[in-house]
Amino acid sequence: MYQGKRWEFVRSNIEEAIASSRFRPGEKLPNDVELAIEYGVNRHTVRYAIRALEQEGLLRVEQGRGTFVVEHPTPYLLSPQTRLTDNLISQGRLARRKILSAARIKADERLAGYLDLQARDDVLRIDTLSYQDDIPIVIAHSYFPAKRTPGLLDKFSGANSISLALRRIGIDDYSQQWVTISARLPSAQEARLLEMPTSAPVFVKESLDCAGRIPIKFGENVLCASRISFRFDFKEISASAQSLAEKPRSGKAKASKSKSSASFKV
Repeated sequence: MYQGKRWEFVRSNIEEAIASSRFRPGEKLPNDVELAIEYGVNRHTVRYAIRALEQEGLLRVEQGRGTFVVEHPTPYLLSPQTRLTDNLISQGRLARRKILSAARIKADERLAGYLDLQARDDVLRIDTLSYQDDIPIVIAHSYFPAKRTPGLLDKFSGANSISLALRRIGIDDYSQQWVTISARLPSAQEARLLEMPTSAPVFVKESLDCAGRIPIKFGENVLCASRISFRFDFKEISASAQSLAEKPRSGKAKASKSKSSASFKV
């Protein structure tokens, strides 16, 4: 039997539930009555424990909505070379990716413009869901010009890494040319995959990757906004831009249809 104060007992159990991922970051806790019944105490004891956890920064109380586990956003460095998985690994966060679907589609005018293709050209679309630790963080829709990335899907299978799959087909030097970021509410399917409420916002990050001046990948990523904080390192961006400018141009792909420098819109 617990020998301390009852509110400390409740606090300890909620802390343990958070640590064991029973209550996950961003998740809404049961209401005061449900917690009081679960722990065999009264509502005032539960509220006292919640206030203590709120002061410790573990819980967030929103008037009229309930009590939520605080999420600590993962810093996401935006640069021409850095990818989300690299960010997570550099911070000691376990990163894994799940393939949702893969298919060949025909390029519409929007994709054709980004990838320097003709409308109706073949494009490989790969949809993935990435996790930090065991928490879903981003849905990625990646589009590749089929004629420039032959055999990519076969190489992606088992590797579960776009960068590694591209290296396996001989494309090991590519970088982001531009990025745009906007915000909106998630669709029901996106909220389900990201395990978040439909009332919370997501970031939509669009980007174009090129090998030299040749478009290799257009990406549209949907990220849970409360789990990500974007960071811009302008010194690194300037250095990367200078390095790219000094490289000799290769290939005959036109650059006029894509943006040639890093740009950000929030």
